[in-house]
Parts: sequence; structure tokens; C-alpha cells
Amino acid sequence: MNAPSPTNPVSHAVAPARSVLDRSGWSWLLLYFAAHVVCRTLVSPALELDEAEQALWSQQLQSGYGAQPPLYTWLQWATFQLLGASVFSLSLLKNTLLGLTYVLVFLAGRLLMPAGLAAVASACMLLLPQIGWESSRDLTHSVLLTTMAAATLYVVLRLQFRPSPWLYLLLGLVIGLGALSKYSYAAFVVLLLLTVATGRDTRSMLRSPWLLATAAVALLVVAPHALWLLTHWQQATQGTVHKLAGAAGGIGRGLASLPLALAAFVAPWALVMLALFGRALWRPAPGWPRGPGPAPALDIVAFWRRYAVALALAFLGMVLFGGVTHFKDRWMLPFLFCAPLMLFSSRLHLAEHPRLPWLRRVLLVVALLTLVLLTLRVPFHAMRNRPDELNVPARELVRALRVQGYNGGGTILTSDPTLGGILRLAFPAARVELVTGTTASPLGRPVLAIDSTSRCGTMTEAAASDATQHPGALRLLGTRAPIREIALPYAFGDAALAPACYRYGLLP
Repeated sequence: MNAPSPTNPVSHAVAPARSVLDRSGWSWLLLYFAAHVVCRTLVSPALELDEAEQALWSQQLQSGYGAQPPLYTWLQWATFQLLGASVFSLSLLKNTLLGLTYVLVFLAGRLLMPAGLAAVASACMLLLPQIGWESSRDLTHSVLLTTMAAATLYVVLRLQFRPSPWLYLLLGLVIGLGALSKYSYAAFVVLLLLTVATGRDTRSMLRSPWLLATAAVALLVVAPHALWLLTHWQQATQGTVHKLAGAAGGIGRGLASLPLALAAFVAPWALVMLALFGRALWRPAPGWPRGPGPAPALDIVAFWRRYAVALALAFLGMVLFGGVTHFKDRWMLPFLFCAPLMLFSSRLHLAEHPRLPWLRRVLLVVALLTLVLLTLRVPFHAMRNRPDELNVPARELVRALRVQGYNGGGTILTSDPTLGGILRLAFPAARVELVTGTTASPLGRPVLAIDSTSRCGTMTEAAASDATQHPGALRLLGTRAPIREIALPYAFGDAALAPACYRYGLLP
């Protein structure tokens, strides 16, 4: 192995495996995400919206599930098959993917910088709110999207240093799985390949005949869902079109929204970097060739510059030609998860900066604070008299339904997805159907129709005997079963907080 030289700052790419990270680093990563799984499992048996959707969709394997690609639900189905349908299984899958994202970003960084700096670059994703906070709180498909984007970046960088047939095949697999994670992944792949194609030091990767094998593997992986899309195109795209269209306001509104979304995504991390490193951030990385002499295998500074330009042009094109009037910071996940990696690989001298240990301490504090706040948010919301999904009295509701004679099995009807997800986990033998509009009466008996309502104690005698006077799932019972009410206090709520109310009918 050649020792790192001033003219070859990427020579760390061929460092021996023993120098990657000591065992304590991996142990801390495992411990951190294991703690997230334990805390989420213990804090509440209720579900966030994205969790509830996965609990419902994973009741069976399908080639598509509406507006999102199916890979996350396939993985959730497999997890449920192995470990049972539970909050633990939901949290385990998501935190496994989050941990894998950090590992993949570290491995990508290890190709470009020393192991210690690569570990810091990976850990800095904690300071990106959509990764450090929101991904742990209530994201699913976006978590998988980030994981697959990190995997793609790692494989593409590996191909720059040691191209081999198996890496091209792996790239095809990763691209195929990425396309099944979330549809916006396609934009990330296009930007990444455009970045590669426009660099003299990188475009040779695209000249390999093995690139055809990459495309073949990707198409093979995507094929089942692609066939489903042909007959469900409107169902799969209507939500995305609505999100992109946003509110009226035209080009001006879109151009104003873009920098706000970018700032919201990177602001905490950027402020910490400025506070700790200041003017050192603007100094070019020593070692990059500025004149005659041998060039490195990959000019990573130029690589990231091309990527940034392509990304900026893509966003502007979405506003000018795509009619996008509102950007959300969550949309930046597949494009800017690598922002810390971009900075540190372009500023290798930060590895020797005297304040780098301070950054490690900040990251440790943020990690612990995130874990504590995510755990305490459930009682905190109740104390503010603003209960959210995790304050729903799930355990008490299930107990009350059992007392009223429902012990699982048959069919559960509801128009509330979070309620449906809770009941899916509580009664795994039942088939939970989410009622949207009109739904045919189910054949499986018993039938439990249940919905949440804003207030208890307002139901008339006529409404109690005639379910057609109720909206949602209850309407499907007609006059075949009486309608009853259940009022339960929210988890951690006091007597002053109005109870959670449910109306249900049970058809034996």
C-alpha cells in the first residue's frame, strides 16, 4: 500500500481493514440504536401515522401499496413474520435502517479520508433534523430512501477506485432496491450519474460494458412493481402530484420556498460547523493539486462541486418547468444527507483542527438529548393538553373491547388509520380494513366497526340503533348492531384533559 502523499489525498481508499474503526465505535452505534428501539417499545403501545400505515399494509404482500413503492412494506412484512407484529418489530426495522445509513456513509467517507474524520462526518448526520430527529420520530419510506441513497453513493465511489464486475452488479441491485424505496430516489440516481459523467476523472466508470449488467439487474429488481404501476398509475402518483403542486403562487413562491427548505435541512449542523471551525471552513484542503504534478485518482472537491451544480439546476427546473411552488425540508433527504461528508472530504485539514474533539462532544450530547426528548415527548404533550398519536390509550381501548365481547378474529373496520394500526397489532388474527368512501360489507365474522369521535355523550338513541347515521366505518353496519361509546383518558393525561372517545359496533 502506498502511504498517503500530499498529491494523493484519497490514498486512504486502500487502507487496511484493521484501521477502519475500532470495535468500541461499532459498539456505541449498536447501543445507540438499540436504546432507541427499547425506548420506543416502552414509551407507548400506540402508533404514529407512518407506523400505523405499515402495520396495515404489511397484512399481505402486494406489488404496490398506493402512493409509495413497496420495499419498506416488504421488509416490514418479513420482520413481522420473524418476530411477530408489534411496536418492537416496527421500531427494530426502522432503527436498523438508520444504523445502516450511518455505517454506509462512514464507509463512503473511509474512501476519501482517515477513519476518524469519516466517523465524524457520518455522526454529523445527527445534526440534520430530518435524520437525527424526524427519521426516529415518524418517517418510514424516507428512512429507507436515505439508506439506499447512501448505499448507492458508496458503491459509485468504490467503482472510482477499484472497478470490478461484482461492483457493477451490486450497483444494479442497489439502484433497483432504491427505486423500490421511494420514487424520488430516481432523481438522486440521475444527479449522481450526471456528476460522474461530467468529470474527466470519473466518467470512465460509465464506459464499462458491465454497465449493461447494472441496468439489467436494476430492471429485473424493479419489474414486479413496474408491472403493477402500469395498471395503478393514477393511484401511485396522485399524492405526489398534489404535494409538488402545493399552493398557488407561481415561480416566485417556489424560488422563495427553496432556500428556506435548504436552510431548514442543514441549519443546525451548519451553525455548529461555523461556531467550531469558523474561517477554517473556507480554507481549501491542503494536498489538492494546484499546479503541475500527478493528480489524485479522484478530485473529490470537483466531484462535489459538480454534484451541487446539478442539484441546484434540478431544483430550479422543478420550479421553472415543473410548477413546484413549495419545497419541504424532508425532500432534501436523498440529496443532502451527504452534506457533512461533502464538507469533511473537501476539508481534510479539519482532521487536525484543535476543536474537532469539541465536535465529538457536541455529537454525543445531541445523541443523548435526542434519545431523551423522543422518550419524554409523550408525557410532555399530555402535560400541554395537546395529546398526539402516542398518547392514545391503546392498551386500555383493547382491554375495553375485550370486556365488551370482542376477542379478535373476523374483520375490523375503521376509517382512522392510526386506530387501525393499533388494532392490527392487538388482534393479529383479525383482518383490519381501512374504510375510505364506500366499502362492501365484509364476509369474515365477527365484525368490529370502530371509529374515533371528537366528543362522547352526544349520541342520540336513534343514532345508537341505526349505524347509517354515523360516518365512516360504522355506517356499514346499518341496523344490524347497536352503536356504543367508549371514553378513555389519554396516556399521561390529567383529569382536566378531555378523554379520547370511540364509537363502535360489534356484529357477532
